[in-house]
Amino acid sequence: MRYTIRALDIKNEQEGLSEFEKIGSTLSGQKIMVGKIFPLSIKVKGLKPTAINILKQEMLARGGDVVTARDTLLEKECTSDVIIEGTYKSFEGMVRKLKMQHFGLKGLSAELGTFLVDHREKQGGFKYRISSRSFTTGSASLTMGILNVTPDSFFDGGRYDKPPKAESRIKEMIDAGVDIIDVGGMSSKPGSKSVGYKEEASRVLPVIKYIKKNFDVLISVDTYRSEVASEAVSAGAHIINDISAFTMDKKMAAVAASSGATVVLMHMQGTPEDMQDAPQYVDVVDEIYEYLNARAKYACETGIPVDKIIIDPGIGFGKTLENNLTILNKLREFTYMGYPVLVGASRKSFIGKILGLETDERLEGSLAVAAWSVIKGASILRIHDVAETARVVKIASSIISGYK
Repeated sequence: MRYTIRALDIKNEQEGLSEFEKIGSTLSGQKIMVGKIFPLSIKVKGLKPTAINILKQEMLARGGDVVTARDTLLEKECTSDVIIEGTYKSFEGMVRKLKMQHFGLKGLSAELGTFLVDHREKQGGFKYRISSRSFTTGSASLTMGILNVTPDSFFDGGRYDKPPKAESRIKEMIDAGVDIIDVGGMSSKPGSKSVGYKEEASRVLPVIKYIKKNFDVLISVDTYRSEVASEAVSAGAHIINDISAFTMDKKMAAVAASSGATVVLMHMQGTPEDMQDAPQYVDVVDEIYEYLNARAKYACETGIPVDKIIIDPGIGFGKTLENNLTILNKLREFTYMGYPVLVGASRKSFIGKILGLETDERLEGSLAVAAWSVIKGASILRIHDVAETARVVKIASSIISGYK
């Protein structure tokens, strides 16, 4: 696609004003626009003034509008982002009219048309696959139980790094109704250093083989190393959960494609060793969205089926407290990308900062985030506390569906 197009989740006047301010709209313009109510808000980046003027005229003629920087409309060569507001009907009418326009609008017409069809079709949920099983977004979120067989992970480090302890924990999670067990052999907490390939493999492979042999549950391997991923899938893993979204090991995409595994692509600024030193963003949601969209497209280009791709905005990985809260507040926007969304916020430091509590005391905070994530469309919750979270998912999902 030539243009960057994404749907926004504007829930109230304050959020509307914030989005309009980001693209340079004047305060008076913001106040006028925020007073209007539109069911669909779509952001398009990098349009020229002539094209913006035509867009605005076409949407006004159909009862919609276009928000942009006032100065952009007076310039000739600059580019600007716009927020187009309207109904599906007004957007579809505009798209048809733009097919006859110049200034790059014919191409925008085609891309917007495709985006609108895809967006509309996926609002009711869409299918994705893990192994031979099929799931639908919008249904009850899956629980992904964390099993770190490491000595130094931030919450469970040292608890399950010996076979008897790991096996006991696996049975506990199974009994609690876990959907997926995510096995990790190398800590990715802030400041952590990597371990050697042989060490990581020796930690995760026996555990994966044990789960595969004894239980009928989906298995994920938490690794960014292609060799570990390949061996883990051979041992029985169904998911490759890569915190680097295929950037830390260039062979990972090809390995994932050939293995047939489902993949989780996560956003991280920096590396685990330095990611919390000084994370910075101009617009955290915008930047993560574009990154994940690009990585998902790359995954498709390497041969991974679109219905075997899951995205994760990476709560706590190179994010400040404010960044994490903004991501969660705008979580619905990531679901608009067209891939299942995984949220991994369990017992993380931002919860501790809000409540003033240590890791062992963050259960209630984690459950609050889980409930919010279910309501906002998360398909998978990566969590430590399986039984408690499963109950939260059941209640939240029942409220959403009206207990049908």
